[in-house]
Amino acid sequence: MKIAVTGARGLVGKEVVNLCKQQGHYVIEINRTEEKDAVHDGKGEKRVAQATDYEATKKAFEGADAVIHLAAIPNPEDKDDHVVHNTNVQGGYNAMHAAATLGIKRFTLASSVNAHGLVYSQGDLHFPAFPLTESMDTFPSDAYALSKAEVELQADSFARSHPHMRIASLRIHEVSPLKEIERTEEEDARQLWAWVNPRATARACLAGLEAPEGAFEGHERFYIVAPTTVRKEPSLQLAKKWYPDVPIQGDLSGHRGFFSCEKARTLLGWEHTETE
Repeated sequence: MKIAVTGARGLVGKEVVNLCKQQGHYVIEINRTEEKDAVHDGKGEKRVAQATDYEATKKAFEGADAVIHLAAIPNPEDKDDHVVHNTNVQGGYNAMHAAATLGIKRFTLASSVNAHGLVYSQGDLHFPAFPLTESMDTFPSDAYALSKAEVELQADSFARSHPHMRIASLRIHEVSPLKEIERTEEEDARQLWAWVNPRATARACLAGLEAPEGAFEGHERFYIVAPTTVRKEPSLQLAKKWYPDVPIQGDLSGHRGFFSCEKARTLLGWEHTETE
């Protein structure tokens, strides 16, 4: 399969490119600027396009069988709200519109757990129950969360208007080796004590494309998070201390995580097996 990867030089992008090549795919690496002293290994090529430039994005996708769209502002810190929102929303629309126009059928979108409304939320957080599932209502209250929720809505729309497309939105969270995560107690609580390994994230991106016919149709959202928390305290103890009014509707025994990834396991065959 010939796979176009936007944001190919990012943390997740590098992992995705390496994994795709290891699996025998040809990779079209797409970045905002040219890469100096680029090494060509015969397993792909490099193209330049700004995600906010539709025509450039469409041209960069030419010849691709599938797209993994990673290009976006990864966090809103020290950035104007309108820049965060508009860049992410326009980039997502351009990528899906270009893919749909070119007849590309398989598309993986890097969304975020923040589509629910989480880390950067303004005011109180709202959780219907723990663990969180993809069917629960979202509560974005900041520019970043809103941008992620809106791009997922765009995916709903493209799946309806272009029934040949299959789109997997991956709600990724705190991509980092476990040893590099450093958060205060309050920050950790707003993150729901979660993380995801970069390699595991790359595997999920590829799984969104490679899931067999019939695994899912149209657009589906998937939480892509490690199955256990980063804390020593039991999960039920954390929930009682920080979110005592949120009902528990699933298994939070031991150090089980606050996001359900059962849907990713069932439909994509993905599980987080990395431990660090």
